[in-house]
This record gives sequence, structure tokens and C-alpha cells, in this order.
Amino acid sequence: MLDKHSTVALEWIGRAGGSPGQAAVAWLADELVTVPVGVAWDVVRLPAAEGWRTVHILQKLGEVGPVLLGPKGVEVMVPVGAAHDWDLPGARVLARAEHVDVPPPRVVAPHTRHRRTWIVPPTGEPAVLTDADALYGAYAAALATGGSAR
Repeated sequence: MLDKHSTVALEWIGRAGGSPGQAAVAWLADELVTVPVGVAWDVVRLPAAEGWRTVHILQKLGEVGPVLLGPKGVEVMVPVGAAHDWDLPGARVLARAEHVDVPPPRVVAPHTRHRRTWIVPPTGEPAVLTDADALYGAYAAALATGGSAR
């Protein structure tokens, strides 16, 4: 049975162009769901260490939306087009025609499913995303305090 947080996350997937029905079935089977990027949000992928520091900074400011952790780093959801001109080292912006694989919202670090987990699950209003300017500043601060990205 899916809980309240899963219901919100399914709405979130639907707004992104994914199938809430297929997502519900996959999550009940403990599988990942592939969600398109560039429809309801873009994703900024950061190196893991700097990404964790960035998320901690944003959490202290109270300015963080859904965030994933996967084998390629920390993935932060931002408004579509808001990070297209990013120039910080180690950051990669995923946009239209790309996708992310998401576990059920109950899978939060340190727990994982198929090497993916939520640092901040999409359990609030689906429209809540991380502000790209706040993310940029927090990532710059994380780079400055922890060394540069590879």
C-alpha cells in the first residue's frame, strides 16, 4: 500500500510527464521509476562530496526541494531553464530528453534501492523546487570550503 508521501510523489511524477500508475506498480515492487527531466524541472548533478555539503547549506537556509543521490552524484531538482548558464566546475545540468531514476519516497539516505536514494524526498507540494540561484551560491560555498570538484 502506498502512503501519503508516495501519493504526493506520484503527482510529482505525473507533472513531469511520467506515468503515476506505472510508478505506483514499480514502487510496490521496490523498483526505480524513470522520470523525464526538462518538463516540470531540470536537474543539476553535483559531485557527491560537494553535493552533500551543498544540501546541508541549503537545509540550514530552508531552501531545498527534492534531492537524489545516485552513483553519479547528488541530483537537485530546479525550475526548468533556471540553471542553463551554470559555469561552476563539476556541475552538470540535465534538461529535456534526459531522465532520472527515482526510488520510492520512503527510501531516504542511508537506505538505498539499486544504488539510489533520496536525500530530500518529494513529499511536499510538487511545485516546490530548489531555487537555482540559491543552489549556485550554496555549491560555490561548498567548493570554497571543501576543495574543488574533480
